[in-house]
Amino acid sequence: MANKYNFDKEIDRRQTHSYKWNIPNNYISLSIADTDFMVADEIQKAIIERAKNPTYGYTFVPDEYYEAYINWWKRHHNVTFKKEWFCFSTSIVASIDSIIKRLSNPNDGVCVLSPNYNVFYDCIKNNNRKIIEVPFDYKDYQYSINWELLEKGLIQSKIFIHCNPHNPFGKIYSEEENNLIIELCKKYDVYILSDEIHCDLDYNENRYVPMARCNHYDKLITLLSPGKVFNLAGLHSSVVVIEDKDIRELIEKGLGEDDVGEPSYFSIEPVVAAYNECEEYVKEENEYIKENKAFLKEFFDKNGLNLKIIDGSCTYLLWIDISNYSRDSEDFAKRFKEEENIIVIDGKHYHEFYSSFIRINIATQKKNIIHLCESLKKFLSK
Repeated sequence: MANKYNFDKEIDRRQTHSYKWNIPNNYISLSIADTDFMVADEIQKAIIERAKNPTYGYTFVPDEYYEAYINWWKRHHNVTFKKEWFCFSTSIVASIDSIIKRLSNPNDGVCVLSPNYNVFYDCIKNNNRKIIEVPFDYKDYQYSINWELLEKGLIQSKIFIHCNPHNPFGKIYSEEENNLIIELCKKYDVYILSDEIHCDLDYNENRYVPMARCNHYDKLITLLSPGKVFNLAGLHSSVVVIEDKDIRELIEKGLGEDDVGEPSYFSIEPVVAAYNECEEYVKEENEYIKENKAFLKEFFDKNGLNLKIIDGSCTYLLWIDISNYSRDSEDFAKRFKEEENIIVIDGKHYHEFYSSFIRINIATQKKNIIHLCESLKKFLSK
């Protein structure tokens, strides 16, 4: 049966003020974490219908917005949220920045597993908090949590930022792992900020486990957004989900004080359409990404490219060990761009410790993946 959506269709994003594609015509960008796929027709229709009313003033968040989240998480992830637990926020990063201000004081520790999404570090540093960095154990091209180090890190922390599923290497935490994290945070009275923006980009047998479906914890704060899976990051629409009433009121007040607690005119209807009408889009998108990843792995194997994909089960981001060719990912990425006109993200972007890795975004058309493979083969042969 033919697919409903065409993920092979190319869109020229260079003339659309795209941060990712603000590059010369002969370059390909596989860097910033948004997709090159057309949004679902249902979403575009919702935006057009919203635009037809020619007055774009201040907007409130209607119940249907939160109900769309509630119904999606119930159907797809067996989680029961209540409407009163939700707060609107323009983005997950804005939420984390605001929450750090309210739940900790200057010089308090904020704990993260490492490597991790680089903007988390910025949120901690910009608020004059101390980064408590706990490195994953890395062995045989696999990452695992060092529980002894994590406990030592949480002892020094007020907040733990959890990237679930993980960026950059696509790890899906098991229910057992999530429960262990929760119990350690309970033990040391640490708030959990769980960024779950990549949760619907799971395409293998392992399935994303929401923290809200694990052991109950009053100090759990879940951060959700349709930005990644539906390619809606530019709409600035997300939610903060907090069961505890006192914490929720504090955070909601803070989001308002920081001017990130109100929607834009176009923040609501596209999200409602996405969660209510676009299940098939997510299914087909995940299959397309899975095929792109499989093509890369097969090409590396057949052509003897000694690059190791850290085999996560989620996201369209690949974390690739380049240590058999270089220990300086910054130089590797720079030369790859200069010689092959392809832009990837170097591992140093996440910390100098990760200078033997690069991150590649494979949420793009297959022709770009094929071109990437041939370019890597040519580049590495030198």
